[in-house]
Amino acid sequence: FSSSMGNTTMIYLMLCFMLAASLQKTGVADRLAKWFITNKFSRKGPWYLVAMMFIAIFVLASGLSSSSTMLIFLPIFYGIFSVLGYKKEDKAAFPAIMVVSLIVVSQIAQATTPISHAMTLIGMSTYNNYTGEVMDFAQYVGVCLPVGLVVFVLWFLVIKYVLKMDVSRLANIDYDALNKDSKPLTKQEKIAAALYVICIILWVLPGVSKYVFPALAPIFSKIDQCYPPLVAVLLLHFIRVDGEPVLPYKEGLAAVPWTTYMFGGTLLTLGSAIADIGLQVWIADVFGKIVENMSAGLFVVIMIILAVILTNFLSNAVTIAICFAVAMPLVTTVFAGQISPIVIAILITTGASYAFATAPATPPAAIIADSGWVESGKMLKYGMIAAVIAVVCIATIGQALAGVLC
Repeated sequence: FSSSMGNTTMIYLMLCFMLAASLQKTGVADRLAKWFITNKFSRKGPWYLVAMMFIAIFVLASGLSSSSTMLIFLPIFYGIFSVLGYKKEDKAAFPAIMVVSLIVVSQIAQATTPISHAMTLIGMSTYNNYTGEVMDFAQYVGVCLPVGLVVFVLWFLVIKYVLKMDVSRLANIDYDALNKDSKPLTKQEKIAAALYVICIILWVLPGVSKYVFPALAPIFSKIDQCYPPLVAVLLLHFIRVDGEPVLPYKEGLAAVPWTTYMFGGTLLTLGSAIADIGLQVWIADVFGKIVENMSAGLFVVIMIILAVILTNFLSNAVTIAICFAVAMPLVTTVFAGQISPIVIAILITTGASYAFATAPATPPAAIIADSGWVESGKMLKYGMIAAVIAVVCIATIGQALAGVLC
C-alpha cells in the first residue's frame, strides 16, 4: 500500500486536484482566462490576442490539469470560431491550429511544474523508488519552467512565421461580448486564490531557501509537500461565506479523476515490483552491452528522444515506466559518475509530458482529435513539429540547467 495509493505522492496529487477544484468552483480560473483575452494588450491586434490566449492557457495549465484547462477554454474557442464564421466541414487552418495549440500549450505547461500534474508526480515518485532519493520541487521547476517557456515561445513563432496562420478574421472580434458575464470579484474567489498562492510559496520555499536563505533552510525543509494543500483544503471546507463552505470536501473529492489516480498508483506499484524482483539488474546487463561504447551525452539525447516520441503514441504514464526502466539501471552502472540519476530523471519526466500529436497520447489529445476541428493527419504534423522543438530544448537548455541545479 505504501508504494501505491498510500504513497505520499498520490496523497499530494489528490490534494492538488481538490485544491484546483476550488479555482474552478469559485470562478477564479474562468475569470483569469477571460481577463487574459479581453485586456487592453489583447485588443491591440489579432496576434496580440492569440499571444494572450496562449499565455492564459499556459498560466492556468501550469497549476491545473490539462483536462481542466481544456474545459475552460474549449467553449471560448468554439464561441470565437462561431463568431468568425468557421465551420467544421470547411477544414480551415485557423481553428485546426488553434485547437492543436490548446493541447500543445497545455502539455508544455504541464511539463513545467508538479502541481496537479499526475505524470510529473509519477516521474518524481518513480525516481524515488529507484534511488531512494527525493526530486526537489524547486529543482524540477528550475529546470523545466525555463525549458517550457522557450518551447512555448518557439511554438508561437512557428505558427506565425512557418505555418503562417491566417488571423485576419480576428480583427472583427467583439471583446466585450467575450466578457459580458463578468461580475465583481467575490469573497470565495479571493479566499481560493489566496490559499492557492500561499500553497505555491510553501512548495517552493524548501528548495529555494537553500540558495536564498541557507540559515533558514533546515526549518523550511520540514515543510512536507502534502502539508500546504491539506491545510488549504480543510480551510476551504470550514471557511464559510453566506453560510456555505468555499469548497465542501465532498465536491473536492468529486473533482479528483479517480481513474487517473488509480492508474498512477498501479504504475508506482509496478516500479517498486521491478526493483524488488531484480528486473533492473537484468535490464542494466542487457542494455549495458548495447550502450557500453556510447558517450554519456548521446545516451541522454537518445533517452529524451525516446521519451518524447513514445509519449506521443503511447500514454505518457507508460512512457515514464519504460524510460525509467531502461535509463535508471544504466546511469547507476554503465554511466555511473557520468550521468547524474536525478538529471536523467528530470529530463525523462518533463519529456514524457510533451504528449499532443495523436489521440492515444493523453485524454485531452483524444478530445481534440475527436472535436471535428482538426484532421488526424494535421494534428500529427503540428504535434511532431512541437515535439521536435521540445526535444531540442530539453536536450540543450534542460540538460545544461539540470547540470547546474542538480
